[in-house]
Amino acid sequence: MASDSDSGARATSASARSSMIKSIFARRRSELLLQLLPILIAFSSSSRGASRVSLSPAMRSHLAKRTWIRTLGDTFIRPWLYWLFHSGRLFSYLYVLPVALVAKPAATAAGLLAYAAIHRQPWWQRALHRALGYGASRRHKIVSLAQDAISKDKRYLWVIHPHSILADGWHSIIARNIEAFSDKGNGPPCIHRKIALCFAPVISHVPVHQEMYRNLCDGADRKSIIKYWNTTPDTDPALIPGGFAEAVFANAGEKDKEYLYIKDRKGFMKICLEERKDLVPMYTFKASWMYYNPGILKGLRARISQKISVGLVAFFGRFGTSMPLIDDTTTVIFPPFEISKYRPDQVDEAHADYLQHVKLYFDKHKADYGMGQSELVFVGNDFEDDDIVAQGLRKLGLMNKKKAQKSQGPPMSKL
Repeated sequence: MASDSDSGARATSASARSSMIKSIFARRRSELLLQLLPILIAFSSSSRGASRVSLSPAMRSHLAKRTWIRTLGDTFIRPWLYWLFHSGRLFSYLYVLPVALVAKPAATAAGLLAYAAIHRQPWWQRALHRALGYGASRRHKIVSLAQDAISKDKRYLWVIHPHSILADGWHSIIARNIEAFSDKGNGPPCIHRKIALCFAPVISHVPVHQEMYRNLCDGADRKSIIKYWNTTPDTDPALIPGGFAEAVFANAGEKDKEYLYIKDRKGFMKICLEERKDLVPMYTFKASWMYYNPGILKGLRARISQKISVGLVAFFGRFGTSMPLIDDTTTVIFPPFEISKYRPDQVDEAHADYLQHVKLYFDKHKADYGMGQSELVFVGNDFEDDDIVAQGLRKLGLMNKKKAQKSQGPPMSKL
């Protein structure tokens, strides 16, 4: 009797375990089907002649709920995050901060201290990056023309053009890719390697920017640039040689010309020649058209901006705010510029050929990315202002006409 009772108990226990395992597998199978459901529907709707997918009431309810939640978020939440993203990255909070310090000094100080305490925490950086990525536009694109020309075994200097107001199209791409600058990520899309931005060390503490770039941002000096080649196995430096001076020339109101303020910028080329590293130019088409920026005294403002490391720009976008006028930019990775045929002391020759390399691919692809009417012009410190304000200042004797030759293009080259 006891033996029969024990056998029955064991059978009951085995049956219960079997039922539990089946239940777990059934639940996980249902969860997997719910995750795959949007893909199956998209595939079915895009395939001609494909039979309709039969959905259970539970699946239909789940799909409708997800669609409703997404629609609600896109309608009421995403526009505010879009505004927050562009306002934050262009430092609009600097206009509010003084007022807040006067009106609510204690609360504002407490908020600043709280941000200082948490802003370098990974959980905070990822959370804010994810929120900003949800708000960023999906119309910014990045494509590569150099996938086969870039070697996985070589190290490069990645050169971003133009500066625009503040690397505008580039920021939106990084915002949508939360792993682009994480320690475990594989870099920005289409680049397929980690990138460290050599802009300015202070970016590590600037709101919105530091949440996206995290630990991979540094200075634009030689030591900071070569550090990544010499101390990391998989991280290349990137910089914007035009700097804040180039930001002065970004203007949606002047679409017949596209300016790069790199005619006199040869330091980045010297570093690459000495370190024997090729350069990979990346050009964001239409980035200069995202904001209006008054075109008066561009040369003077650019020279001052270069000295004080602050862009003297009075930009404004849609409705006079920091929201861009357009956001359908395309960042195109041009083929590498090889420096192996130059000696380390041939800085001028290599720099002149690099300018023509950039112009060659800009002209070749500008019509494909909406800038067919634009002429690429290289400018530098000798740019001469000829706007109505500059003419008036010269008549009053407050501005002298520059004796240097007016910049209209790259220097002569053997290329």
